[in-house]
Amino acid sequence: MFLYTLRRLVSILPIVVVVMLITFTLSYFGPIDTVRAVLGEDWEDEQRYEEVKRALGLDRPFLIQFLDYVSSLWGGNWGRSLSSFGGVASDRAVGEGRGVGFSGTSTGVREMILGRLAISAQLGLWSLIILTFVGILFGVLAAVKQNTTLDYAIVTSSIVASSIPAYVIGPILLIIFVLKIPVFKTVGGWDGMFSRQAILPAIVLAAGPSLVVVRQARAGIIEVLSKDFVRTARAKGMPERLVVARHMLRTAMIPVLTSLGLITSGLVTGSLFVEQIFNIPGIGKLAIQTLMSGDHPVFMGIILLQSLIFITVNLMTDLLYGALDPRVTYD
Repeated sequence: MFLYTLRRLVSILPIVVVVMLITFTLSYFGPIDTVRAVLGEDWEDEQRYEEVKRALGLDRPFLIQFLDYVSSLWGGNWGRSLSSFGGVASDRAVGEGRGVGFSGTSTGVREMILGRLAISAQLGLWSLIILTFVGILFGVLAAVKQNTTLDYAIVTSSIVASSIPAYVIGPILLIIFVLKIPVFKTVGGWDGMFSRQAILPAIVLAAGPSLVVVRQARAGIIEVLSKDFVRTARAKGMPERLVVARHMLRTAMIPVLTSLGLITSGLVTGSLFVEQIFNIPGIGKLAIQTLMSGDHPVFMGIILLQSLIFITVNLMTDLLYGALDPRVTYD
């Protein structure tokens, strides 16, 4: 297991480099002019334009800029936000250096991202709890009551919930529970994971992948229903709920765990529409803001962090297989 983990950790490095190269390339050749976005209304001043371009290091060849970006990341410097310069590159900032490391009045990319990530992580965790509990419960019920009205109702409801996009189901829930049935007086902003403001966004975020969890749990339980150890447990007179909880769930949860591993990273990093609809200041909302404003250092930092989260969650999921099924070995 140790060697397997070590090999997986080593394999992360080339993946991260490729992600950085693709993201940097898209930012470099993208339609948004970074210097123009930084200068705002002063972009037509050609001399000012060239000064800021040199200060940001954007006058250098593509490869030099990319290597400078990689070396800065390696040294723990994620860069500086361009959008926080105000109008935007001051004379002081223009004269104090080149590339991602120059100083000024800007905000550090790492501080901006990590501050927002904490909010997205809370929202993602709350959604994961709802998704895991409800998805597995409904999947087990559908499997135990296979080919009955309850089974069809659960599967159909899951399909409907997963088919409606977040930017549709979000406003619908707002209309129902804020305007028609005023359960919530206000839902905008963020007051913490356990506040009432977190309930609707968490439900909307969990609705999308609900079908995957329900179907995987249902299929896993159906697969072990006819196994010898299940028949033996029933022959001994064990109640059905204990047969399911003690003997079926552990074996059937391996495909569910795989799905949840992939879903978890998406819940934390992919809540773009949900955070926008409910005005939650998370990493998804920040990604949209920085993409539209041309703040490439922040956007590239977000993509890199999302990639690392995705890779880490997948590795942890693989390592958890052995805990659920002793037959799983790591060669």
